[in-house]
Amino acid sequence: MIKKIVKKGVSIALAPINKIVKRTNWYKNVTPEWGKFPIEKWYRTNLDRNYDIVNVGSSSALYAFNYEGIPVKAFNWAMQPQSMEYSFRILKNFSSILGPKGIILIPLGPFSGLSVTGKWTERLNDRYYGILDPSTIDSYNRVALRRKQPFLADPKNAIKRLIKDEKPKHFPNCSICLSKEAFENDAQRWMNGWQKEFGISDVNAPKSKENVAGSAARMETFKQMIDFCLERDLRPVLVMPPVHPALAKKLTSQFRETYIYSFVKEMNIHHIPYLDYLSCEEFTDDGFYYNAFFMNEKGAKQFTKRVLNELELIKE
Repeated sequence: MIKKIVKKGVSIALAPINKIVKRTNWYKNVTPEWGKFPIEKWYRTNLDRNYDIVNVGSSSALYAFNYEGIPVKAFNWAMQPQSMEYSFRILKNFSSILGPKGIILIPLGPFSGLSVTGKWTERLNDRYYGILDPSTIDSYNRVALRRKQPFLADPKNAIKRLIKDEKPKHFPNCSICLSKEAFENDAQRWMNGWQKEFGISDVNAPKSKENVAGSAARMETFKQMIDFCLERDLRPVLVMPPVHPALAKKLTSQFRETYIYSFVKEMNIHHIPYLDYLSCEEFTDDGFYYNAFFMNEKGAKQFTKRVLNELELIKE
C-alpha cells in the first residue's frame, strides 16, 4: 500500500517534466507511423476491411513496397529495423484485416536465413507500445515505464536530450548514393557489416556451426508464419526484392546457394510461391535506388507493380 502511494506521488511529481521529455525527438523517434497499423484509432476513422495484400518485413521491405496510387487495398507493415519474430507478431495481431485469400508478402534479404542473439536492442521494443498486445511485447513492464515516464526510466539520457536533442527521423532514413563509386562503396559497407554481424570471413565458404544453428532457428519462424497463413486460408508469398547491381555482384552464386536457395528449399515445405528479383534486369538502373540495398520511391513503385502483376492483383 505504501509503495503504491509513493509510486503515485512520484508519478504526479514528475508529470510536468515527463510531458516535456515526450516532446523530444529522442522520445518520439522510437514511435512508428501509427497509420501503418489498423489499431483501434484507425478503426474509428476507416470503414474499409477485406484488404487484398499486406507485407511484413524489415528495412529492405519498408523501402521496396509502395502501394500509393495502385488500385489495391494494402498495408506495408515493415519497419526499420524489424525482427522476423516481431513481423510474425504483427501479422498475427492484424491478419483479420485481410479478406478471403488475402496475400501476405514475406520478404527475404540476402542474410534473412540467419539469426544471431543480442542483435535486437531492448529500446526497439518500445515502438510496439500501443500497437501490439502487451503479452506479445518483450520486457513489457520496462517498455511501459519508458513510454509513460521516460524521465523516471532513464533520467541521464532524458536530461541529455533536453539539453541537446536528437535529429527527427524522416523517411528516407538512410544513406543516399549519387555516383557509381558511391554505390560500390556502399555495397562493400553493407557486406562488411553483415559479415561482421554473422561472423563470416568468406562468403563462399560453408556456414559455420553457429550460423547453421541460427539458420535452423530462423527457419522455424518462417515455417510457423507460413503455417499460420495457410491455416487461415490466406496466401503467403516469399519475395526477394532487388538490390543494386553493385551489391548483387558481391552475392556470388556460391553464396546464394549456401545462404539463400538451400534455405528457401528446406524451409518452403508447402511450396508457396517464391518470387526472386535479387538480380532482376528490370531493376538494375541507379535511378531505382537510394543506396546499394534500399530502393527509392521510383524503384519501389515500379517493383510493387511488378509483384502485383505477377500475383494477378493488377493488370498493366
